[in-house]
Amino acid sequence: MVKAGKKIVKYRVAILVLGILLLIPSLLGFLKTRVNYDILYYLPDNIDTMKGQDILMDEFGKGAFAMEVVEGMTTKEVAEVKEKIEQVDGVADVIWYNSILDTSIPIEALPDELKDFFQKEDATLMAIFFDDTTSADSTMEAIEEIRSVTNKQCYLSSMSAVVTDIKNLSNKETPIYVLIAVVLCCIVLAVAMDCWLLPVFFMLSIGMAILYNMGTNIFLGEISYITKALSAVLQLGVTMDYSIFLWNSYKENQGRFPGDKERAMAHAISNTFTSVVGSSITTVAGFIALCFMSFTLGKDLGIVMAKGVVFGVISCVTILPSMLL
Repeated sequence: MVKAGKKIVKYRVAILVLGILLLIPSLLGFLKTRVNYDILYYLPDNIDTMKGQDILMDEFGKGAFAMEVVEGMTTKEVAEVKEKIEQVDGVADVIWYNSILDTSIPIEALPDELKDFFQKEDATLMAIFFDDTTSADSTMEAIEEIRSVTNKQCYLSSMSAVVTDIKNLSNKETPIYVLIAVVLCCIVLAVAMDCWLLPVFFMLSIGMAILYNMGTNIFLGEISYITKALSAVLQLGVTMDYSIFLWNSYKENQGRFPGDKERAMAHAISNTFTSVVGSSITTVAGFIALCFMSFTLGKDLGIVMAKGVVFGVISCVTILPSMLL
């Protein structure tokens, strides 16, 4: 491994340039990877929930559904809301009492069972059916549009609405807690290490490895929102030790080879790879074990994190030494 370390040291500039160039396709892959926000999607196909959804879609031509509650509106105003919802792309059908009777007939004329279903005091209920499944992009876009064309007196409730809210929350908060994790790690490292600039190089190296990992998810087709939310912070925590070990080994080898930083780094790369390969393999094995869960979210998270550890090791023994030198 010392020979490989010497090669890495020799071609450090080329390695760093190549690493930076690879960020471009990685970023494109990250942006184009679809994120699945439906937790039900990862349930086994043989359970009743998934069978019911398939029957609803295949035999009745209806995918997701939602309930719209309208408060404090007249019959005419509710009818106008219904018309707006019907014109939204992705909406298959809207069922309200005027689907049975004309609005010229008072709702009080309906049998009590039907009247109580559609109206309670000043609140009116309508059922909305969508063309696609619960977590389909078209369904979530329809949910957003329905909310935009209705006012604050209208409340939308369904699994699709929950999925849409989860999507919005996840997209809003994930960058925030990743930033918090980075700041906290930098503070701890700056205090604990012998150079306050080291955390910057560590974070740059690990950040590149995280982007490589997230970019290659495009080959999986899609990932869950939980995987997207957790993988960056998990990869940061799991692979940070490798960077610390490389730096400590480099400092130790500088004592062995005073004045020859390149030789010291070559030996540090060799020592680091030899030491962390066993640790990283056991970590990868732990994540791969998740792939055997019948709840396939484990497979989704396991594959992404196993890749993340591999990219973390590669980045630690190639990009980080190039940056430090």
